[in-house]
Amino acid sequence: MIQTITSLKNDTVKRAASLKQKKYRQREGLFLVEGTRAVEEVRKSDWEVAAYFFTKLPAGWETEAAESRLPYYEVTEAVMGRICATEDPQSLAALVRLRERELETFEPEKGLVLVLDQIHDPGNVGTMIRTACAAGAEGVVLLQDTVDLYNPKVVRSAMGNLFHIPVFTGVSEAALVAWSKDKEWTLLATDLRGAVSLPALRWPPKTVLIMGSEAEGVSPFLLEKANQRVKIPMYGPAESLNVAVAAGILLFAGAEAKAGKA
Repeated sequence: MIQTITSLKNDTVKRAASLKQKKYRQREGLFLVEGTRAVEEVRKSDWEVAAYFFTKLPAGWETEAAESRLPYYEVTEAVMGRICATEDPQSLAALVRLRERELETFEPEKGLVLVLDQIHDPGNVGTMIRTACAAGAEGVVLLQDTVDLYNPKVVRSAMGNLFHIPVFTGVSEAALVAWSKDKEWTLLATDLRGAVSLPALRWPPKTVLIMGSEAEGVSPFLLEKANQRVKIPMYGPAESLNVAVAAGILLFAGAEAKAGKA
């Protein structure tokens, strides 16, 4: 059903706008997905949409919007600007229900799992989720000290890919280590000390790749528990790489190796 909202003081608008903050996302069990492409990716997945907001309906949506039990809110550009986190929002957004996943239930037979440790920049987190999906990773784990998965910038940077790869949030270091040991996955941590250079690395069939923050690196606890360490060789004068770039290099190197092409 289509409903029209023009007031910035409307309760539905206030509720949607509040989802920019983590505490309200957790309280409501919802987050906002902005932009036509990202919304289309939600619709291709099994994630549950609770409502749509639009200033202009995509072509072919008219009958669906009119007949659906879900609310389709036709809003002004001012209202869309109020609920979205971007300065110049697109014409479509969706309220989507949060999804909680338990790492204990995750049982891929082999492949790559990306773990983000102490990654605080939401743009980097979203980019790494997108890259992990593109590289065919089995899943992504966000440890407890990493930025919230449903942060608006994470959602935007992931470009809809978080709806197509399992992502586990709020996982403790101890829980990750216990899961890896129980499921017989190899912990591979990025570090410069005592590390194998990437070209010489032999990728285990079941690899958990741990990426630490650019400032702190992988935590001492996880470095101690890691089965192996890896580093990317630097051929120029730069001292380091952006963590999302480094993750991309490693993920695709692992994907190529596992596909028998390296």
